[in-house]
Amino acid sequence: MKIRHIPYQAAIIITIGVYLYYLIYRVRYTINPESLILSLGFFYAEAHGFLALSLFFFQIWQPAERKAPPSNPGLSVDVYIPTYNEDISILRKTALGCVNMRYPHTTYILDDGNRPELAKEAAKWGCKYITRKERKDAKAGNLNNALRCTDGDYVAIFDADFVPQPNFLDKTIGYFRDPKVAFVQTPHNYYNIDSFQFRINKKKEQSWNEQDIFYRLMMPCKDYWNAAFFAGSAAVFRKQALEDIGGMVTGNITEDINTTILLYSRGWKGIYHNEVLSNGLAAKDLKNYHTQLLRWAEGNIGLLFVNNPLFVRGLTIPQRICFFSVIFGWLIGFPKFIYFILPPVMILSGGYPIGSFDFSFVWRYVMFLGVILFGFKFACRGYGKIRYDESYLMMNFFIFIKAALKNMLRQKSIFKVTGKGMQTSTTMLEIIPQTFLCLICFAGIAWGGLKLWYGISSDYLGIGVAIFWSFVNGFLAMSGIELVTRPYFKRKEFRFIGTIPVQFAVMSNVGSASSVGISRDLNENGISLITFIHLPIDTKILLSLYLNEKIVTCRATVLYTAHSGNPYRHLQGKMFIHGLKFEGLSREEMDVISMYCFNTILPRFLQRYGKKASVFIRIMFKFYNHERFRKHVRKKITIPVIIYRNGKPLFPVVSNDVSASGLSFTTYTPMELGAILNMEIFTPFGKFFAEGEIKQVREIVAENSYFIGVKFSHLYDRAEDIRVRSVEKDDQASLNRWLKTFPKGKS
Repeated sequence: MKIRHIPYQAAIIITIGVYLYYLIYRVRYTINPESLILSLGFFYAEAHGFLALSLFFFQIWQPAERKAPPSNPGLSVDVYIPTYNEDISILRKTALGCVNMRYPHTTYILDDGNRPELAKEAAKWGCKYITRKERKDAKAGNLNNALRCTDGDYVAIFDADFVPQPNFLDKTIGYFRDPKVAFVQTPHNYYNIDSFQFRINKKKEQSWNEQDIFYRLMMPCKDYWNAAFFAGSAAVFRKQALEDIGGMVTGNITEDINTTILLYSRGWKGIYHNEVLSNGLAAKDLKNYHTQLLRWAEGNIGLLFVNNPLFVRGLTIPQRICFFSVIFGWLIGFPKFIYFILPPVMILSGGYPIGSFDFSFVWRYVMFLGVILFGFKFACRGYGKIRYDESYLMMNFFIFIKAALKNMLRQKSIFKVTGKGMQTSTTMLEIIPQTFLCLICFAGIAWGGLKLWYGISSDYLGIGVAIFWSFVNGFLAMSGIELVTRPYFKRKEFRFIGTIPVQFAVMSNVGSASSVGISRDLNENGISLITFIHLPIDTKILLSLYLNEKIVTCRATVLYTAHSGNPYRHLQGKMFIHGLKFEGLSREEMDVISMYCFNTILPRFLQRYGKKASVFIRIMFKFYNHERFRKHVRKKITIPVIIYRNGKPLFPVVSNDVSASGLSFTTYTPMELGAILNMEIFTPFGKFFAEGEIKQVREIVAENSYFIGVKFSHLYDRAEDIRVRSVEKDDQASLNRWLKTFPKGKS
């Protein structure tokens, strides 16, 4: 046991202890015989919560910490992409990502849709094509058919929308040095952050996805108990292990976890490599998301009746607990519905679930609730976001109940493919449960207020608490409805958020103008470009996109233009945002842009918006690095910079931050510490030239992204220099004055 895990484990023990004390107090002193149904229902929800939290805490007791071993050379690897009806443009990205993985392999398209046009495209992509006459056993049957048709010793599996990184196999194949390892699973990550499942805070550079806690915390901790499981995609299998159990398990719509349980029962091992090495598409709308969620819930709850891990021979006790926890977690719909509806029912009916709703109960409840909330958040090591988690449960509790009831009634589950096309609008039918809860909560609030106002009841404490929880639940329902019904961009292809330097030239009847701008977002069809000159709508321009060592040159048309808004109102008329559509790109050039987005922009975004250290650690880091005492404060300003050496331009970059004493930028290649750079720096007020020394070089994304910190050694006075500098003689003072026009910490 490592010392750094002890605080989290202590928090787990204290939280469970307080919860158990509270339940004992509840059952001994607070059951209300006058409202027995409400009282027992509420106690069931709390008891269910205790068991669920205990199982959850058991799973996250301690994460396994793995470092990818060196890859084994010379292994025979097949890569499978199972598909049924996914758009060929989506498949193309996955196929290109698979083909471009560095470790030698053969890529197969497994088409259950039997599409001749896909067979032709697969050959162009460098993939082999496999199909079958019937779709028996859906995805599991498709994979089993491919296992019989191919002869590789190892099999990597990617869903049709999952694009792997070039080093995927290099990072995973080395684990198979252990002859007992059956599979290596990696995290699922989703790149279309405009999906309603995401929350993005650009100011704090934080992101949240409802599956992060599972893939980045729970799965590594399950790995500690040797209970990590195959998640359907982004995994590598030893073919011998699959042959040992007769292939992927069929007869259940969640073939992944069933296959894992059978492998473990035969003595095989699973590995979880906790590093994002591929990226897929999240469901774009509520309908497709609920289709996916219902399939997962039905399949996992179905394990209670078929292949129940509590009774499967060969599993260890921790494995039984971990797999049962997965099943039990999908049964949360019933207690959550009770929590959501009980406060307004309590007000409207006048019945109390608590026998003695007095101060003695209230202080214990407040203590219990505070400890549970803090304990959960702390034990989750930064991945648990209580507000977002509750909002997620509000939108999905009805699906969990539906899945449980279908299993109890033994209705047959049908495998439905999650739609990956254009987003569709949410209908009122899809949000009936949340609308009902919203209405009943606010009806309870209104009636409770009237009862107190007109003296119908004098129970200010009881009704006040019920009104408070009704408001909380009503707010969750309203915010969920607003989230899934808000207007959305009808762009088919997601734009990747990231900055690249872009040189552009505008041709006109009176001559040409050229300059350098930076992207705000990008895909193979277009770009959002920030410039310091105005480009009118319908203007035709020539672009040079700097994509690491490759430069893509193309023409583009300006579709819209806008002044920069808040927080840069002072830059109106000097800084502009343009929407550009590419024209005349070849398919190969579009693929270059697409792969750059997946392999460079996306990993940099994940690094920037990933889990942050605690506030305490960040404060200590600042003091340790003397940031608190810096004379010049770094500001997160993204502007284009051209790097020169020996008087010749090397390449353009985009700054991460700038101060009067230096700047930093990210590049695809490491640079020599102590090297002297000459830089041409573009600003909304003009450009200036500087000489600087590289003081810091740090790898931030393996193999393709390096942070470079530069300290200015000289700022040159030239006619082209920034205009505001001309009012002062001191170079650094002038630059600092310009930097003060930017809000602190904004980018």
